[in-house]
Order: sequence, then structure tokens, then C-alpha cells
Amino acid sequence: MTDVQTDRATDRIAFTREEPYPLVIGGAEVTTEETFDAIDPSVGRPWARLAQAGPEHVEAAVTAARGALTGWRRSTPAQRQALLDAIADRIEADPEWPALLATENGRPIREAAMADVPTAAGIFRYYAGLARATDGDHVATGDPGLRVWTQREPVGVIASLIPWNSPLISTALKLAPALATGNTVVMKPSEFAAASVVEFGLRTRDLIPPGVVNVLTGFGPDAGAALVAHPGIDKISFTGGIPTARHILHAAADQITPAILELGGKSAFVICEDADLELAVADALMGIAFQNGQVCFAASRIFLHEAIRAPFLTRFAERLAEVRIGDALDPATQVGPLVSAAHRERVAGYVERAVAQGATLVTGGKVRQLGGDQADGFYYEPAIVEDPDGSTLVSREEIFGPVTTVQTWSDEADVIARANGTEFGLAAGVWTRDLARAHRFADALEAGTIWVNTWFDLVPGQPLGGVKASGYGREMSAETLLEYSVPKAVAMRLSSERPELWG
Repeated sequence: MTDVQTDRATDRIAFTREEPYPLVIGGAEVTTEETFDAIDPSVGRPWARLAQAGPEHVEAAVTAARGALTGWRRSTPAQRQALLDAIADRIEADPEWPALLATENGRPIREAAMADVPTAAGIFRYYAGLARATDGDHVATGDPGLRVWTQREPVGVIASLIPWNSPLISTALKLAPALATGNTVVMKPSEFAAASVVEFGLRTRDLIPPGVVNVLTGFGPDAGAALVAHPGIDKISFTGGIPTARHILHAAADQITPAILELGGKSAFVICEDADLELAVADALMGIAFQNGQVCFAASRIFLHEAIRAPFLTRFAERLAEVRIGDALDPATQVGPLVSAAHRERVAGYVERAVAQGATLVTGGKVRQLGGDQADGFYYEPAIVEDPDGSTLVSREEIFGPVTTVQTWSDEADVIARANGTEFGLAAGVWTRDLARAHRFADALEAGTIWVNTWFDLVPGQPLGGVKASGYGREMSAETLLEYSVPKAVAMRLSSERPELWG
């Protein structure tokens, strides 16, 4: 049983479930002997138990997906469109999502309500509209007696592995295009945000044919490793970190399984001397504080033109120090806790090492201790670190936390080179009133998404993905349908003439 309850003593909204969460395999709830805790990062305590899948559950889920594939791949575009629209309706009509998401991973409830829920529903609706657009092509042959055409068919069974920072949006990004093209799916969420994906499976299983969507929860070395290495998987779609991606690709190589990878970023945020500084400050604040800084698109490297360095940095530090840090379930909270104690320690370690190596801590960068129910929560103050030459790890590695670095520049070619001087290439941005300069930066910056005078503007239809070590493949766009389908060529000879080759 799930429920959203309010503690009258503290007015704290609480999402609860009495019995352990099951796996969802073949449309049925499957319990396991072993379970693990789901931790509410705002209070540092368990709030639910989750099933711990093993290789035998992976086998059952892949078998269920393969069994459902025969029927689902023959479904009509109209049927797929109707299903995706119905899922979007179900998400929008369910008032419990914001509290569940905030409880699960510390995402402020105001963000879950204004971003996660409508975005997830919007992605399903976008692909509902595209479900009828998986057309093939006519191939011109120059031969009046020959007709050649292509038709697109589903890849098969997709293994979708999603991160913990936006589980409902990630579920939509993986599922919607896969279902729109007639595939079946086995989903493996992160152990830090698994309950919401199971809830999705439970709350939509009356809509989705049994076996078309299966949900496995558990740990990477057990459930995840067995899933990506399974010979019954036809494609892998993974969003996460580079170390895990390497393990996945090694396993995929043994089975020659193709993959889509989105592996994070270290995004450059370049502010020119003619920028609107108040807007640039607001966008920088969004870029590092939104989603508690735990997002692949974080504006984690800010490059300030020397002419505006002082006023920008002063105003930015003031605004960042004013953000309201607190319980993710409090509607007034602007920055919630980090996802776990270990992750908070990791983020803090980056800042501490950078300062020890000569970088300057401008503001924040400390563990925030709250009282009451939140005394054991995983709170951390958003930080600005001035790292003039960008040499410390805080400027080079993805932290996945509310930490941004600052460098100064004066020469356009130099700052472009420094902005591109990273192994990542997910996003980048420039703030300028000069239209020609904006185009120069947009052309020169090496990233899958370039923002000009904005940050975090993402709409369904806009290709989502990166270059270099940020991965390959694109999500959230029409071309994503090409990732989840394969072309079949059909050549039909209409004439009876044959060349005389054997007489």
C-alpha cells in the first residue's frame, strides 16, 4: 500500500509504502527473498524496502520481454499512439508523483511538480505523435522493372538503465521511443531511485500489455551486469557515468549488442563583457542550483570576461548564498539534500582538494547541518570555486553536485579552446548581445547542445545527447526513433527478363 501522509507536528509530507516493493515481470508483481532500503535523503532514514533482483530475475524479465515482443511488434501505430497518450494522461492525473520523487532522491518538491511530472508526460505525448511516423523510403533504381523500398522494424528487446537524478523523466526518455517503435523493454533503475520506476510499472500495468515493460531493481554487479550481458537483449540504452559505461560496453562487446550512451558532462558557461549580467547570474544560478546540482547539464565551468568578473562574481555569490536549503518535501526549499551520505562526501572531497591545491572557495562548499527531523539529512551548501587555470580536478571531472568553478578570459579564441578542453561534450553556452559572436561560439563550441543567453531550455523534439566522452546517440527527438528501429530493404523484380550470364 502506498500513501502520501502529513506529519501534523512538522507539516512534513511523507510518501510511504507498507510492504516491500516488488519487481514487475510479465505484468506481475514478483517478490524476492533479499531486499534493500530506499533512503529518504532529507532525513537520512529508510522509507521503503525494494526487491533485490538476481540473475534468475533477469532471465525471467528478458524471457517475458521476448515473449511479448511477437505481439507488440505487430501492434499498429494507432495502438502505440493510444498507449503513449494514455500513459501521459495517467502521469498528469496522479497527484502523488511530486511527493514520491522528493522523498526518493531529494529533488525539491516544487521542481518535481513543475519540471519532472509535466516533462515526463510531455515526452510520452511527443512520441505518441511520432508513433505514426516510422515510415520507410522508396529507393529510386533507374530500372523500370525493379521496385525497392525500406520499412522500419523494431530492434527487439531493449535493456534500459537509468540514473537516480530524474527517474520519471528518464523513464519517459527510454520507454516512449522504444514503445513507439514496437520494442519491449527491461528497465533497471539506479538503486538510489528505484521506487518511482517500480511505481510507474505498477501504476501503468493495466495499460501496458504484460511483458512489454518489465522493471528490475537491485545493484549493478548483480542485476545490471546480468542484464547487459544477456544474449536476449537486442540493444542497451544507458544514462550514467563513464566507469559504468565501460563495464557495459565490455559486456556488450561479447554479445555484439549495440548501445545508446549518455555519460554526463562538464559544461562551459561563457559570459562575455556585453552580456546582461543580471540575466546571466539568474541562468548561472539555475545552471548549478537546479536539481541540487545533480544533473548532467550542470553549468559547472563558468568563464567570465575580465571586464565583468568582479560585478558578476559578487552578485552570483550573493544570490547563491541566499538559496533556501532544506527538506525536499518543503515547498519553500530551493536546494534539497544530495542523494546519499557517500555522494555528499565525494562532492565535498572535490572542493577540499581544490582548495588545498590553491583554488579559492568564494562561497558555500560546506556541509549544512539542519535540526529536527532533518538532522541526519545529506545537505551541502552550493559552492563557487575560483580555479584560475582550471587545473584542479574540480574543473576537470564531473562532480554531479552543486559546485561550479570560475575562470577569467579576455581572448575569444583562448576561451573557446579552454571551453573545449575537456573530455566531455554534452552542453555549453554563451551570454552575449552580439549576434555575430553568438553564432561564432555556437559553431565553435564542442557539445551536443549549445545554449545562447539561456540555460536548461529543453523541449521534446530537441535532440538530447553529447559528443566525445559524453556518449553517443540522441534522445528526446524524432531521430531517436532511428535508434530504436532498423531498416529492412525489400527489392521486388516486376519483369521476367534476366541477363544471359550462364548460357
